[in-house]
Amino acid sequence: MDIRTNRLKSVALVAGGGLIWACLIAAVCFLVVHFVPWRILAPVLCGIVLLLLLAIVAGAFIPLDLDGIMENELGYSLDASDEHLLKMALQENPGQGELDSFLEGWDIEKAPIKSVMLVAYLMKIHPELKFPAAMIPRLNGVLTFCRFQNLKKEAHLCRLGKLFAARDIPFVVMKGGAMKVYRPDFPRWMADIDIMVPEDKYASAVDIATSSGYSSAMFTSHSVDVSLPDSEESLLDIHCHLEMMTGKEAAFNEGLFSRASEVNVFSVRGLLPCPEDMVFISLVNLFKNISKKSSEESCLTSFYDLQYLVGLKKDFDWELILENARLTASEFQTYVSSLHISRVLPGLLPDSFMNPGSLGKKRIERGAVDFIFRRNITSGARDQVMGTEAGKSLQKDWNLKVSMWVSLVGFVKLLFSMYWLRRLILKYRYLFLGKNKPYTK
Repeated sequence: MDIRTNRLKSVALVAGGGLIWACLIAAVCFLVVHFVPWRILAPVLCGIVLLLLLAIVAGAFIPLDLDGIMENELGYSLDASDEHLLKMALQENPGQGELDSFLEGWDIEKAPIKSVMLVAYLMKIHPELKFPAAMIPRLNGVLTFCRFQNLKKEAHLCRLGKLFAARDIPFVVMKGGAMKVYRPDFPRWMADIDIMVPEDKYASAVDIATSSGYSSAMFTSHSVDVSLPDSEESLLDIHCHLEMMTGKEAAFNEGLFSRASEVNVFSVRGLLPCPEDMVFISLVNLFKNISKKSSEESCLTSFYDLQYLVGLKKDFDWELILENARLTASEFQTYVSSLHISRVLPGLLPDSFMNPGSLGKKRIERGAVDFIFRRNITSGARDQVMGTEAGKSLQKDWNLKVSMWVSLVGFVKLLFSMYWLRRLILKYRYLFLGKNKPYTK
């Protein structure tokens, strides 16, 4: 099934789910009106409306410390131990004593994989440091596992890349895949390899993948995951534009393709973004992952990537990154990501990247509300939905139950698209739950 047919099927199923919800709600309303006397129903409805109005009016007087909340959220988006490991790995001469002190209280058996990867990176980048003999095979095993997992994904990209070339479809390799081309000796944990094709070739690229034996997850407005049939492991993510949550993402595409260099990408010819575009991609992708509480490993490798990319050129064009942000309305994203990066790598990015003055007060406040709301409310709701049976079916199967779920989620998203409602919900959340404990290093 090609992507156009898939789109039509998805629209039809979502519309069908919405119609079922409308019928159910109409039936409930009919039964309530039919069996409950109006003299009882009217006061109840008036009471509900008055309570809602009272909550809205009272909300106008509830303070919301956006600066304090943002500082806390960014502070706690990076574990203290992970921050310590990053600073050791990214400095020029980390001390053996500092490493020994850290490892004394660190248990590789209990540590999450992201932290184990950071220790493995430290061992790889600084071979002069000495690690406990019992730990070295485990760390090398993690690096070897990453290497073989990546080789498998690279082989599939090579296959699809040749099929794209036969149909005159260029592609740009992005994110972790691009960094493997820039820095092949640096091991990395990659969930998949991201590529971008021209927007007018997007449907054809997905059709080629699916007709070549790959299965595709439910498409989004910006990309489709490609995997082997009956496998949940994503191999490639085919994009028509990056996800920046601004609605102006496609404005980046023309410059990205024009500035990219044709190189050998895992045994097939492809396009590699210039260092400045790679920094921009890393910053907006970091913002997306932090705000959605996703891809923790990618968030951590962003520090290594940015330090490496900035060091590639003496005449690094910082203005190009700011222009990319302006074109795509992602200035707030680059600002927040720059603040996050500067906590570990102060001085790496220009001061202008940490200066929000050009954004204006209202735009900063709106961006902060969107960031906090997405990080603390919608990301948790997403995880709960994906944990349900219907949620697990969203990526592969489409049926009546799933279409009703998607219709309901779409309605909730429509409600939450109202800025005043998001802000009101945050005010009550922090009023009753309290602001996060202030971040301290």
